[in-house]
Amino acid sequence: MSVNSKTEQLVKKLFVESKNGNIKWNVYETPRSLNQETEQSVPLFLKTEYKGKSIGVYDLRTKHFYDEHEFYWSESIGLCIVDENDRVVWEANEYFPALLDLFNAAREKAAGLDDILDDLI
Repeated sequence: MSVNSKTEQLVKKLFVESKNGNIKWNVYETPRSLNQETEQSVPLFLKTEYKGKSIGVYDLRTKHFYDEHEFYWSESIGLCIVDENDRVVWEANEYFPALLDLFNAAREKAAGLDDILDDLI
């Protein structure tokens, strides 16, 4: 089985576990290697513990240059595994819809959106 196929399986499993409330997502400082000394920005980094591993999902904004003075930003979602020192030891940011679904579910859980909406109803 390919790494991409396994990654998609992991993302789908994390999504189900998140929606069922079995794992908790929290906002953390972005690991240094994702933000510094790169032409990218990670404005939101969410992390959870799953089967003894720290897994992060994040909003990745990347600067692309037309020439030396003109550029544009693209946006994607990334997934990573971080070690105990918050170093990224593996990452994937290939696009597939389930990764965006996972990011949105993790963001809702980290924000406590269910609780907020329940209080308002």
